[in-house]
Amino acid sequence: MSASALMRIPIWKGNRIIDLEHVKNIKESIDYKAYFLDSGYKTVQYDEMDENNKPVKKTYLIDGQHRISVVIDYFENIQDAKDFSVTVTEIRVDSEADAIEYFNKINNVKPIQFKEDPNLIINKYLQRLIGSYPVKSKLFRTGATKRPYLSVDKFREALLKRVDNLKKISIEKFIKECKTTNTKIIQELEIRSLNDKEKELKIITKILELDFGLAWDDKFKWLDNILP
Repeated sequence: MSASALMRIPIWKGNRIIDLEHVKNIKESIDYKAYFLDSGYKTVQYDEMDENNKPVKKTYLIDGQHRISVVIDYFENIQDAKDFSVTVTEIRVDSEADAIEYFNKINNVKPIQFKEDPNLIINKYLQRLIGSYPVKSKLFRTGATKRPYLSVDKFREALLKRVDNLKKISIEKFIKECKTTNTKIIQELEIRSLNDKEKELKIITKILELDFGLAWDDKFKWLDNILP
C-alpha cells in the first residue's frame, strides 16, 4: 500500500488520545524523513451497515497513529514530497468488542494510561457492555447507523462527555444500570405500542422484537441517570 493511501484510512476511535510530544520525538528521530516510517502499521476491517441495512466493509488504522501523523505532516509541508510504499497488517474482526480486544493485545499500554486516557477507559466499559448482548444480533454497530441499532461512535462521544463520572463506578455496576435502563425503556415502549396512531410504531415494534432499547434516544440522555 502507498503512504498516501494509508493516510486516507481513518483512525480507529478507540485509540488512545494522540501524544503530540511523541509525534515530535518521532519526527526528530528520523530527521523528518517520513519514508523511514514504512512499516508496522495495523488496520482492522469489519462490516458496517448502511442505511439499507446492508453490510459495507470499513477499514480503520488501529496501530500507527503517531507515525501516520508524521507522514501526513510530510505530505502537507514538504514541497514535491514523494510517495512511498508501506507495509500494513490487516485484521478482520466481527465487532467493536473484537477490535478493542485486538487493540489491547498489540499495544503495550502502561497501567497508568488505562486509568487516565479517556478513550482507553471507555474501551473497557464498552467492550464488556457489548459482550453482555448476543453477538449475532449486531446491536452495536460502528459508523452511521439507525435505531434500533446503537451507533458505537455516537455512544463513545456521549461517554467521553461523562468520562469523569464513568471512572467513579465499576464496570459491573455500569452494565447493570444499562440493563435496568433497557428494561425501563422496553416497558415504556410496550405501552406506546398499544396506540395505533403512534407515529414511531414501526421502529418501536422493531425495538420490542430485539428487546433492545438503549438506542431509542440516540443522544443517550439516559446516561445522565447512570453517570450524574
